[in-house]
Amino acid sequence: MFDFYRKTLFTLLFFLSAFIGKSQEDPYKIDKYDFINYDKNIIEFFGDSTDYRHVFDLLNNIILKGTGNINIVHIGDSHIQADYFSGRMRQRLQTFFQGGLGGRGFIFPYTVAKTNNPANFSVKYTGEWQSCRNVDNGNDCDLGLSGISVTTFDTLSSITIVLNHDDYPKYDFNKVKIFHPIDSTSFSVEIFTSNGKSIEKTKNIIYNDTLGYTMFVLSDYIDTLNLKFVKTKACQNKFVLHGISLETNDPGIIYHSIGVNGAKVKSYLKCNLFSQHLKALSPDWVIVSLGTNDAYPKYFDSNVFEREYDTLITKIKKAVPHAAILLTVQGDSYRYKKYINHNTLKARQVIYDLAQIHNLAVWDFFTVMGGLNSIALWNEQQLTAHDKLHLSKKGYLLQGNLFFNAFLKKYDQSIDYLNF
Repeated sequence: MFDFYRKTLFTLLFFLSAFIGKSQEDPYKIDKYDFINYDKNIIEFFGDSTDYRHVFDLLNNIILKGTGNINIVHIGDSHIQADYFSGRMRQRLQTFFQGGLGGRGFIFPYTVAKTNNPANFSVKYTGEWQSCRNVDNGNDCDLGLSGISVTTFDTLSSITIVLNHDDYPKYDFNKVKIFHPIDSTSFSVEIFTSNGKSIEKTKNIIYNDTLGYTMFVLSDYIDTLNLKFVKTKACQNKFVLHGISLETNDPGIIYHSIGVNGAKVKSYLKCNLFSQHLKALSPDWVIVSLGTNDAYPKYFDSNVFEREYDTLITKIKKAVPHAAILLTVQGDSYRYKKYINHNTLKARQVIYDLAQIHNLAVWDFFTVMGGLNSIALWNEQQLTAHDKLHLSKKGYLLQGNLFFNAFLKKYDQSIDYLNF
């Protein structure tokens, strides 16, 4: 009887969303390949799943009542910096039902740091900027959740961010959090119009030196952000940007993605402002997609990997103790384009061990994609890049669809009609 009501409610939720607006025709529809283990495409829970019950309850409230938000933070490496995988998951979640579009969330203007930028927003800038990344050796810069910063000493510097609506949901925003040090040496940051004048739509400016951001609350929604950095006092000599969060008052899902090319687990342990910025985003769900670069070298020490990953998990749990946490197992890949990487199996075991120790969830993409040496099969179908380490855009979109389906299955299983 319970199973009947659970499935009935899920069906009602789906058709309700289809009735009140545009939703996906078939949320489970996905491309089929013989080598993918679709039956293994699940999210596995270890221990108490109360944190996920909270996430699913929040989703129920958004769908049925049109109230509340779900904040999701996805942390990773180059697979996340490009934002094809995470961007597809964001798009699927936010368009699953009418009213799911909660905002674009956290971004970093990678173009200013002279590295690849996600396709869903473009960046222009003026002035001279220096970058610092958590993968750089010997750096002594302060870094936050983004794992990357850009610094200018130039009072003529500016940054413009334009959200791309082609093939993406139409995002706009009325709240802007600028993550930067708030101290006497920092230039002031201002939002200005395209003709260079200070924006007149600002209702309020909030300075949070504890969590490290300035928030602008606007009277209207905009989809283009123009920032300039102004010296207002003699002691000010620079501006350090750690990231930007584009937010709204609307209910729905906010999916923040943070990635740095080449990042390992220990890269984020070097970020001294990591916890403050994570607290500022206040996530309900944290997804960690790391391990590809850790397991890439010929000599891989699984004990070191476990110790560093355990430290990162502990850091996340301390910063946001009520957030649900999911670890993804990295996909299969080759080393130097031709060597099967057996280290992935060792890294996978570490991830499962840590999930059991900390009562976390796991999405095992390695097994889903086909296991060891399945990257060769993905490559034959043009689902990988030439290095057989990264996926192609088509491959990342498939990965995002698989992850969404795994989440949807777990959400379906969680529905309890007695809660309504």
